[in-house]
Amino acid sequence: MFNIVHILKKTNKLFVFKEKIFLFFIILFYFLTRTIKLDNLPIFSDEAIYIHWAKVAWHDASWRFISLTDGKQPLQTWGTIPFLKLFPYDLLTGGRLFSVATGFFGLLGMITLLHYLFGKKTALIGAILYVVTPYFVFYDRMALVDSGVNAFFIWILFFSIVLIRTVRLDVALMFGILSGVALLAKSSVRIFIGLSALAPLLIISRKDKQTWTKTLNFFTLMGIVGIMSLVLYNVQRLSPFFHYVAEKNKTFIVTPEEFLHHPFALFVGNLKAVSLYTFWESGFLLPLCAIGGLILLYKKDKRMAIYLFCWFFLSFIIICSVSKVIFPRYLIFFAAIYTILAAYFIAHIGKYTSILLGIIIIISVFFSYPMIFDYTRISLPPIDRGQYVEGGTVGLGAREILQYARERSKEKPVIIITEGFFGMAGDVLDIFTQPNDKIFIKSYWPFDHTSYEENKKELQDHFVFVVLPYQSEYPQDGSVRLIRRYEKPGGKTAITFLEMIR
Repeated sequence: MFNIVHILKKTNKLFVFKEKIFLFFIILFYFLTRTIKLDNLPIFSDEAIYIHWAKVAWHDASWRFISLTDGKQPLQTWGTIPFLKLFPYDLLTGGRLFSVATGFFGLLGMITLLHYLFGKKTALIGAILYVVTPYFVFYDRMALVDSGVNAFFIWILFFSIVLIRTVRLDVALMFGILSGVALLAKSSVRIFIGLSALAPLLIISRKDKQTWTKTLNFFTLMGIVGIMSLVLYNVQRLSPFFHYVAEKNKTFIVTPEEFLHHPFALFVGNLKAVSLYTFWESGFLLPLCAIGGLILLYKKDKRMAIYLFCWFFLSFIIICSVSKVIFPRYLIFFAAIYTILAAYFIAHIGKYTSILLGIIIIISVFFSYPMIFDYTRISLPPIDRGQYVEGGTVGLGAREILQYARERSKEKPVIIITEGFFGMAGDVLDIFTQPNDKIFIKSYWPFDHTSYEENKKELQDHFVFVVLPYQSEYPQDGSVRLIRRYEKPGGKTAITFLEMIR
């Protein structure tokens, strides 16, 4: 029988008072590192798309599956809506709080997994690593689904181990619900569910006659997990746009036919990229400690070491073999594996535990501090610097543009015409509008002289502003005036803000 009081009492006994205080400060530090200056980093165009979807779905229930129009699963859209309701005048903060919440879900998963496998000491060390690791710090502060995918990775790994050890129906039911919800986050979650089928590696033994029976029972329960997952996943069929998910996946991974014609054509390039991205954004030392942790674990528990290695190695091979497009955020779950093994290594090196943990914290702070306080100095691979700091997808100045337009709208309504509508710049600007604004955004792609001509008639009753995130040139015939150019770090791109003149 379910008894919440019994569960709480049992959980309470897992840690002594000092450990509870220590855990409290770890959690407090997590929320400080994830929420301080949460809006400091300029909005990324993909963030604007996802927040815009949530905004539309919030106000119009018929569009609750709006993300499927671009082949994206709806979990982030649904999960963001409650935070937008809390911050209707600051949608960027609301959108990013979704990832703060999923990151906390991941932190709880890390503590639970490590405590279950290795005990309190390793769990507390793993919690510290999770809080300070730059990979997690950065993406737990972005309105992207990848923080949630990382959390689901940790919990799916945990439930796969619990299920093979207990072979219980109630565990399978919880696992199935978790997996079904996870499938509504991102297609890559299927890899994690598939890897769970390797869990019998933890129990297979020639000497134990019950092994094969237990394995059969495990796969029977995994069948239940799979059925429940598919039932929840297929709720998306309520939308006529569900088939776009499969089409979108073709943009990011090779099809079976493409793989058979050119097997491993992408492998070498992806091998270099995955290695560089995961080591860099994990702070370099963490993955090295993970290698040490794998070696130590193999000496003590070969089966668990092999199982964790399989999760890492097979994920690595699959991604390197079939991925057409790789960004570091797609690989964040590798940092979770590094954290698990590094925590084990640090917890089992005796008197050097405090020294090594201190060194990792210092290195992590070096990487993480700019992510919170000075985004221009963030140390990221060039591909991420381009996306989040320097490139055309960075919405630097968008908030200021809307503030300026809001002030001018006190005199008469404002129309903002923008270059681009999906992401940059239409969705980006829309995120900073407020419910009572007299501001109307009209987006054009491509943006050319007809975009100006079409809106000249509006000048009689409106102020008309122009936002150009990609073009640097604009008419010099006196029909527009430059208000400001928002130069991005590196000086490679800028957002040009103009006003049309009668």
